[in-house]
Amino acid sequence: MNVKLWLAARFLAHHTGAAGGGGHGDGQKRVPIWRRMGLPAILSIIGLAIGVASLTVAMAVVSGFEATLRSALIDVFGDILVVRRGEEPLTLERARSRLKEALPDMVGLTPFITLEAIVVGQGKLNGVVIQGVDEKSVDSVLKIRSRVIRGEFDIGHSEREDAEMPRALVGKALAKRFGLGIGDRFKVVLPKPSAQDTSAFVSSVAEFKVTGIVDFGKSDYDERTIVTSIAQAKRIGAISAPFVGLRVKLKDSARAQQAAIDLTRALGSNWWIMDWTEGNRNFFRAIKYERMAIFFVIFIMVIAASFNVASNIFIGVLRRTSDVSILRALGLSKREVAAIFRYQGFLFGVVGTAFGLLLGVCLAGAFLWAQSAFDLLPAEVYKLNRIGVEFDPIDIGIVVFAAVTICVVASLAPAARASQLDPVEGLRHD
Repeated sequence: MNVKLWLAARFLAHHTGAAGGGGHGDGQKRVPIWRRMGLPAILSIIGLAIGVASLTVAMAVVSGFEATLRSALIDVFGDILVVRRGEEPLTLERARSRLKEALPDMVGLTPFITLEAIVVGQGKLNGVVIQGVDEKSVDSVLKIRSRVIRGEFDIGHSEREDAEMPRALVGKALAKRFGLGIGDRFKVVLPKPSAQDTSAFVSSVAEFKVTGIVDFGKSDYDERTIVTSIAQAKRIGAISAPFVGLRVKLKDSARAQQAAIDLTRALGSNWWIMDWTEGNRNFFRAIKYERMAIFFVIFIMVIAASFNVASNIFIGVLRRTSDVSILRALGLSKREVAAIFRYQGFLFGVVGTAFGLLLGVCLAGAFLWAQSAFDLLPAEVYKLNRIGVEFDPIDIGIVVFAAVTICVVASLAPAARASQLDPVEGLRHD
């Protein structure tokens, strides 16, 4: 073991010096380490731990917010949305072949139809989007099934649509607004252009049976989304085309933006293509800036705690004048004496950071519990029903490195002071 590091650990464990009664040899009672360290040193470690914990949980919540939003978008939207412009019919197999040629890393493809409608009932109106999805391929792209919180993922099968009541999944906010439960029925009104007068609209009414309540992850999705089979959406929308658009799943969702650009170049202007980041790109950029701002603001707490570390090491230097003098008399150089107190600053940083990370994990758990117990995040403000907590290894590494480094830097001045002590004067007054 490095002797200087061992001496630094001994100095930290017996920070009060001789006055603390640190010995535990023959005939002496063993003293707890927290008493040997002394209250000032313990408070310095606690202050550092609180700063590190605050920084850790803040970064974890920001990362969790970003991850929750990304998951909500990709689970319901897919990685890339592709719509064919014009009236020329296109079969699913032909579209799949063209997309696979342009996107070799495509792992899933599902067709869809989107209809805008109005839900009516109980004297209320609510604009909604009806998503018609293919029950056979939807799971290869979207994760709606895993977001069903009540009921089951049952949107009907094409061969049974004429025989049974159309089935649908509804967002949980929409279900709450209209008092819908599993098995209840509701009506939607679909506006359509009039065949006689293109400036006028006619309406048709469709009725659905609720088979599942879905938590889509975003409040605006929960308030406006209805999911049914693509066959039923075609029937109520009077659509003859096999599908309106396609949703694509890639091996790496982070590559969606570049993949959308490549796909646009390959397919030409007859296709409208959008990736999951479009419309939210500025929002994700703002999150990155906020992450940096939060880090530097809360890091001020760690810097403030480092001043306590420096003052405690200064106190240790003054109380251990005789010990330092003995070490110098035994042959340690000024540089080696300074290294002992720099190691002590390092140990302060390691111990405080370790306790801070543990406290941060506990605070993150308390945050998750508080979300479940109390309405901490108004959906109309944050647009998310719940924020997860994600401990990014890179963020944790940055926090640990920054906290330990600032403690080592704080120890440089007292270490330099210790190296300048005169061993003769120290032994004379012992």
